Amino acid sequence: MEASRRTIITSAGAVGTVGLISACGTDDAGSRSSESGNGSSESTAGGATIPASDVPVGSGTVIDETYVVTQPKEGEFYAFSSVCTHQGCQVRTVTEDKITCPCHSSQFSTTTGEVLGGPATEPLPKYEVSESGGDLTISGK
Repeated sequence: MEASRRTIITSAGAVGTVGLISACGTDDAGSRSSESGNGSSESTAGGATIPASDVPVGSGTVIDETYVVTQPKEGEFYAFSSVCTHQGCQVRTVTEDKITCPCHSSQFSTTTGEVLGGPATEPLPKYEVSESGGDLTISGK
């Protein structure tokens, strides 16, 4: 029996839909990780682990759009929420002494998360950072 044009088109659409749905899934662990700097970060339940070398001295880096990790001085690491407390924008710019939100220029301390300049009035939430074997582990979410 020869397949009709309608059957072929319907079958192709079903296969395409299944492929598209599969592409939107997660990996076996069900978690996401993203590239950060020259290495990669690994998200864990309530935290993340990254190579310490991914955090430049005198600056910092945003991890998984969740944390901003700073290293104002060699070997001194701090972690905060990367979401500005003013209107929820993602902070992006980190210097030795301040984290700046690009939306309205709120500025936060790289060591305490305290507001250095508004319009934000609340500090960035702070997280624990531990270093072991060249990796940093950020605890909390």
